Amino acid sequence: MENFTFVVPNRILFGWGSLDKVSEELKGLRGGTPLISTTKGMVKREGFFKLINLVEKEKMSPVVFNRVEPEPSIETAEKCLKVAKEKGCDLIVGFGGGSAIDVAKKVAVELDLPKIMIPTTAGTGSEVTHESVLKVGGEKRAFVDKRLTADVAIVDPSLMMTMPKRLIASSGMDALAHAVESYECKKGNELTRALAHKAYSLINDNVRKAVSYNKDAISSMALASLMAGMAFANSGTTLCHALTYPLSNKGIPHGEAIAIMLPPSLEFNNFDKEVITEIRGIIKDVGLPARFEGDVYEMATVVMKDKRHLANNPRKVTFEDVVAIYSKVVGRV
Repeated sequence: MENFTFVVPNRILFGWGSLDKVSEELKGLRGGTPLISTTKGMVKREGFFKLINLVEKEKMSPVVFNRVEPEPSIETAEKCLKVAKEKGCDLIVGFGGGSAIDVAKKVAVELDLPKIMIPTTAGTGSEVTHESVLKVGGEKRAFVDKRLTADVAIVDPSLMMTMPKRLIASSGMDALAHAVESYECKKGNELTRALAHKAYSLINDNVRKAVSYNKDAISSMALASLMAGMAFANSGTTLCHALTYPLSNKGIPHGEAIAIMLPPSLEFNNFDKEVITEIRGIIKDVGLPARFEGDVYEMATVVMKDKRHLANNPRKVTFEDVVAIYSKVVGRV
C-alpha cells in the first residue's frame, strides 16, 4: 500500500441550506470584521444578500470587495489586500466562483488570517484546494502552499441555482477534468483516485440535467466538484490544464478551454476510449465549443514552461506533441 499525505480544510459543510451555518463558523474563527471577496455580479444575487444578513445579524461588520474579475490578476489580489488592511479585517471570506475564492485565499495567507470559502459554482473545487491561480504579467500562475487551505468550506448547492446555463456547463467540465486528470496523473493515490472515480460518475450522470436547473442534479454536481477538488488538490492535474492556460490568457473562460482541450489531451495520453467518447458526448450535449483560433507554436511555447503539470502527466510531452494536439482543434469556431 502506497504512502500519501492528504490536505483538506479543517471543516467542510455540505448540503442544501448549509450557508445558514456561516454565522456559527465566523464566530468559531473569532471574526468580527470579515472581508468578503466577490464579484460585481454576485453582489446582486439573493445568496449574497442572505450572506450579508447572516453576518450582520451577529453584530459583525462585513467589508465587501467586489472587484474580482474572471481570471483575476495579482494586482486585484493586492487591491483586495489593501482594503483588508485599511479596514482592519480579521477574517477573509471567498464568495463566488474560483476567481473570488482564489483572491480570498491569497489575501488571507498574506495577512495570516483565518478563511472561509463559499463556492457559488460547481466546478473549480477551489474551496478545498491549497492553490490560488492568478494572472501575473498577463499569464496564469498557480501559487501552491498548504497555508492556502481554507479553515472552513461551505458548499451550499442552493447558491448554484442562479448560475447561467453556460456557466453550469463550463464549470462542470472543469470538475470533470479535475476528476479525470487526478485519476490518470503520476501523483495520484488510492484515495484521490477513489474520489475522482466517484466524481466522474456523478458528473456523467447529472451535468446534462443540471443545465436544466434540476435541483437534485445541481446538488450532485456540487458534490462532484467538491470531491474532484479534494482529489486534484492532493494529486495535481496534467496535460489538459497546461494546454488551457494559453487559451485562458487569450480570454477564453477556463471551463470552455477545458472543453476544447480535454478530449485531445486524453487521446494523447491513451486514456480509455469509451470515456473519451462519453466526454465528447457531454461537451456536445451541453453546447460547449470544441475549437478555437490561435497560434499553435506561440501557445506551445507557453505550455512547455509549465513543468508542474507536464511532470505529472502519465506520458512525456514534447513541443512537437503540443503543436500536434493544438493543431487538431485550432480553426474557426
